[in-house]
Amino acid sequence: MEQPTILVVDDDPDVRETLSDSLEALQYRVLTAESAPAALAVLDRTLPDLVLTDVHMGAMSGVELCARLKTDPRWELIPVVILTGVSDLDARVAGLAAGADDFFGKPVELLELRTRVAALLRVKHLLDQLERAEGVITSLGLTIEARDPYTAGHCERIRKYAVALGHALGVDQPTLRALALAGYLHDLGKISVPDSILLKPGPLTAAERGTIQRHAGAGADLVRGLRTLEEVRPIIRHHHEKIDGTGYPDGLRGEVIPLGARIMAVVDVYDALHTARPYKKALSHAESVAILLRETEAGYWEPRIVTTLVEVLKDLGHDRFP
Repeated sequence: MEQPTILVVDDDPDVRETLSDSLEALQYRVLTAESAPAALAVLDRTLPDLVLTDVHMGAMSGVELCARLKTDPRWELIPVVILTGVSDLDARVAGLAAGADDFFGKPVELLELRTRVAALLRVKHLLDQLERAEGVITSLGLTIEARDPYTAGHCERIRKYAVALGHALGVDQPTLRALALAGYLHDLGKISVPDSILLKPGPLTAAERGTIQRHAGAGADLVRGLRTLEEVRPIIRHHHEKIDGTGYPDGLRGEVIPLGARIMAVVDVYDALHTARPYKKALSHAESVAILLRETEAGYWEPRIVTTLVEVLKDLGHDRFP
């Protein structure tokens, strides 16, 4: 493991120096900042492995700094430790609400500092490994897409539609992130589908349809155990479910289907209708929407999601093009 970098944020120069000397003695690389805004400036240039911040620092507190980090995708996985007085219960509660990973009482006990920082950095190292694995799997998703010349750009379009639709529906940030990743990973399981079936220009046999339908479960199994993809996995598995229970692989009905999967199902169907495939020509935007609306009336898709998608596509200018 490379030498970890720790960012120390404190408006007291003596505290900064004491903490820096102690951490450097433990073979950590140390960066310092005298305020929360100065820390944000450091973070724009360098990605530390851990942030150690005082709680009371003038205009922006350590709790506010923590909240900024934990709501920014660039920094949300960096452990944040807040230095507080032993009796400062309000700061601890506020820190927990902001997403702080740990608290150190002041004055800092160096043995405790060494032990708890090491534990947090081990967790960060594991998360980094998972992030790298996530990147490899995302690249694999794009590689699978490249097998089929008819689906060029499909993953990026699905990501764009799904995230825009999620925003319009007011879903939370973790779901938006899951939708963005699922745009690339929803068909990951097609790695198990032979080209002779995936690229077949004519109708599929019952056995071939079964092989295609198994890709949803296969994709979910491929990301099993990857912590950073926990919220993506249900979308991968269930993005071919239908509201009336006639979808696959589990025949789920209604709101039992995860919201992310309900969103992904609709945007996936729209893109499949609107683009050419080995077995069909591309339909116009108007034709694609008309089919989606008919299928919604038939009970396949959630009406709120479909009508919102139509508005999103209008905002994206799709109604002005074939």
